[in-house]
Amino acid sequence: MKNLIVQPGIKNDRTIRIKFFMRILALIILFGAALAPNAYSQDSSEYNMNEVVVTASRTPVSYSNLTRSVVVIDSEKISELPVSSVQDLLQYAAGVALEQRGVDGVQADVNIRGGNSEETLIMIDGVDVDDPQTGHHNLNLPVSLNDIDRIEILKGPASSIYGANAFSGVINIITKKGSDKALSLQTEGGQNAYYKGSVYAAYPVGIFNNHLFFSKKKSNGYMHDSDFDIVNFGYGSSINTEAGDINLYFGYNDKKFGANTFYTTYFSNQWEHTTTKLLSLTGNLGSSNFILSPKIYWRRNDDNYLLDYTNPPFYHNIHQTNVYGGELQASINSNFGTTSFGGNYTFDKIVSSNLGDHSRETKGFFAEQIFSPLHKLTVIVNAFDYDYPTLGWKFWPGLDLGYNISNSLRAFGSIGKAFRIPNYTELYYTSPGLSMGNPNLTNEETLDYEAGVNFNQYFFTSKLSFFRKEGKNLIDWVRFNPGEAWTATNISTLNTNGFELNFNLFTKELLSQFPINDINIDYTYLSSDKNTLQNNSQYLFEYLRHQLIVGIDNVWWYDIKQNWELRYEDRVNLQNYFLVDTKISRQIYDFEIFVNITNLFNKQYVEISGVQLPGRWITAGLEYSLGD
Repeated sequence: MKNLIVQPGIKNDRTIRIKFFMRILALIILFGAALAPNAYSQDSSEYNMNEVVVTASRTPVSYSNLTRSVVVIDSEKISELPVSSVQDLLQYAAGVALEQRGVDGVQADVNIRGGNSEETLIMIDGVDVDDPQTGHHNLNLPVSLNDIDRIEILKGPASSIYGANAFSGVINIITKKGSDKALSLQTEGGQNAYYKGSVYAAYPVGIFNNHLFFSKKKSNGYMHDSDFDIVNFGYGSSINTEAGDINLYFGYNDKKFGANTFYTTYFSNQWEHTTTKLLSLTGNLGSSNFILSPKIYWRRNDDNYLLDYTNPPFYHNIHQTNVYGGELQASINSNFGTTSFGGNYTFDKIVSSNLGDHSRETKGFFAEQIFSPLHKLTVIVNAFDYDYPTLGWKFWPGLDLGYNISNSLRAFGSIGKAFRIPNYTELYYTSPGLSMGNPNLTNEETLDYEAGVNFNQYFFTSKLSFFRKEGKNLIDWVRFNPGEAWTATNISTLNTNGFELNFNLFTKELLSQFPINDINIDYTYLSSDKNTLQNNSQYLFEYLRHQLIVGIDNVWWYDIKQNWELRYEDRVNLQNYFLVDTKISRQIYDFEIFVNITNLFNKQYVEISGVQLPGRWITAGLEYSLGD
């Protein structure tokens, strides 16, 4: 197949880039060393640094030993934000771009550092829940906010850890395990005939920890054909013994929604109904020196789509995907560090009225070594050997480094390769005159570099990181004339450079009577190669060039709490915008009264071309909680 852009790289250029990356890392370390004598070295500088992160490598590491850029959003923070779904929550994460078609979890694409929705791996408790039909269904999540313990977001390539589709980053949603008795009842209502009801309960019985959730939310919508009706249900059970733990999880998500201009601006009466089921069984068995981690899972997604609900026979697509997967990992702790290795197998298939019936299987072997050749240096070497039907066996390596310059200052850097396999829509979709799939697509590849530094004090944290992505054979929907159909195509190369800057000030640690508890500021800048494809590409050139997120938590009189989330987003080829969201709440014994206001100043904006998002939306609710 003819490539649209031919910019062949040469080995000498790559060697120069690697040397440049190493020089950047060395300069950051030297800069940090110069600052180190002025840094406080008291114990309190380890602010939340002992929390364990499970997504950045094959074995859990403490936050203080991270060698990658990771964002952790815990349940306490989630409860403070003006959100009602995981999709809403992700829009406040630095370096993460949410492209919504519908609000409150209806449908959204998520990407990290300028990638697209197909290039982000979504997991629930370490189980891959990406949809093989299309990335538009990746956030059909059978999980509820009040059942989430935390969300870990790994930014940058992770195919050397997780294999396919961990291209631009990983979002791992970690559920609660029901180890403490708890009960939560919530009701909420507001504009656009919106209402929501939810329940969460956890009850341990002997060695069995049980938790379940149910929620339903519904709205008439903020404009024609934007109504929705969403149901979430889930149950989890964990068995804890001296030999380890085994976790069972089942989740169900059902969404019916108006899809006004979701996939084409020519039809305003689109409608869609999706159901998603997830069943997983995971475990960690063994001792402190040897852990065996088995994992098996099944995910099914059903998609029923009408181009015009007033005339169903005109254009009606029905798709069903099933994914079956299994993995076995062993981890050994020794004098040489932590060694992890194992293998996985995945089989997925689709039965579709438009795409046809197809199936494929993938398998791979992985290994990782974590060690410290020097007292303050952490080294992580990992690799994934992966077999894809049209690709064959191929090797995907990664290298991460972390160095503690002082008790408060840590430098880190990484080099890694990643890949993504095309989904069924990109391969086989047909819509005459609108979009055409391409069965000859090959896999995407990228080589990424990152270098950064973390500075942590008991009242202040900050992070600065620089990164570069060198993409090859990237897949996008392309056309060169307005009358042509969008065609899935491999683009030869696309390079992205960027940096992230974060500040977090815990004002309460300095001034206990100050009304503001903390202030968080995140800024991300991205720049991709400019070329003649820019005006003919559907997704690659709608990335966030500038993203600024400011979060403020404060307390008013009578213990009234308020959270402010301010966002400035400037997308290439779309109008920039500034949004303000807020949540006001008051705790009275076991009850919390709250008001959520999104888009406070009633701005008009879009995150995907042609799909208008709502103006100001006010809801209010009451939550009753016991335990946990």
